[in-house]
Amino acid sequence: MGLSRLVLIGGGHAHLFVLEALARGRLAPAETVLVSAEPRQLYSGMLPGWLGGQYTEDQVSLDLAPIAAAAGARLVVARATRIDGFARSVALDDGTTLPYDVASVAIGGQAAGLGLPGVMEHALRLKPVQRALEIGPALERAAASPGPETLQVAVVGGGAAGVELALAVRARLDRLEASRAVITLYDASHALVRDRGPAVAEKAEAVLKEHDITLRLSTRVEGLGPGHLVVGGGRIVAADLVLWATGTEAPPLFRDSGLPTDARGFLSVDDALAVPGCPGLFGAGDAVTLLSAPRLPRAGVYAVRMGPVLARNLGAALEGTGRYRSFKPQAEFLALLNTGDGRALGSWRGLAVHNGAAMALKDRIDRRFIARFSRLAPPHTA
Repeated sequence: MGLSRLVLIGGGHAHLFVLEALARGRLAPAETVLVSAEPRQLYSGMLPGWLGGQYTEDQVSLDLAPIAAAAGARLVVARATRIDGFARSVALDDGTTLPYDVASVAIGGQAAGLGLPGVMEHALRLKPVQRALEIGPALERAAASPGPETLQVAVVGGGAAGVELALAVRARLDRLEASRAVITLYDASHALVRDRGPAVAEKAEAVLKEHDITLRLSTRVEGLGPGHLVVGGGRIVAADLVLWATGTEAPPLFRDSGLPTDARGFLSVDDALAVPGCPGLFGAGDAVTLLSAPRLPRAGVYAVRMGPVLARNLGAALEGTGRYRSFKPQAEFLALLNTGDGRALGSWRGLAVHNGAAMALKDRIDRRFIARFSRLAPPHTA
């Protein structure tokens, strides 16, 4: 009898822990296949720092092929188009189908509002995360364009991602000496980073204003066109670049596959991170909804904390023991937003600080995360 086949769909945070467990011999041997739409996994927590010039691309990304090889896994660069939870198979966009004994999904979500007119054609997006690498070169081209006209940059989204992105853009444009640039942040809500409380919202607004970023709150963006965006009531606003940093929507994969989802289309999982009614199928990260905590924020900290639990439970599924560990999300988490000026905005239980110590802590946490999984890959030899 051959080895059981484990298929990991997506190179998300949680699956890095599964690959680590395989590499360290903490999981039963299995024929493992990692399916990823991209050969490199960018760490979203460090992308604002990369955009602002704090890190290089290599410092914020992981090459999946050597990490997979260290885990004894095979990397397939493709996108899953359908998961059959009953036949236990995954269809890929290269036309192949992978049968599995045990599978897990960690593909993240997609940006909200992609269906609005012109967004797919004209917006620079943060999701999927690899698309964010287009933002830096676009800013450089725009800053280098001749003429006395003001460069108008619009950031859509007033959550943590939008705030960090607007400040990173300011840092990047300052480095490019684009003094004529105007950055405007738009959000339909009346407050920034609403999920972190009023003190954090107030501090975030002050930081944005300190960096000459114009706020247009309570302003809904209804669509985009070449060189402009359309806001509430059909008003046209000029914008040379539009950066899309809205919330997270479910990828269509789960509904297209007929898998159990919540009302918004996110994959449903129980406390063991298993998909109800689909033996051998698990999920983690932003693409899933935990049935016991349906309002859990889609934050990277939860994807990271799901990782060790997922690894253990995939191992139990492969061994057939059924001894699953429950994932119990923490009630509060420390949020650290890079403000692009050597400081970070930190928030905990509604309290907010903005200083260099918060940035030093964030930098240490982020570098440690990248280093942890980089060490799995053997060094290159001449």
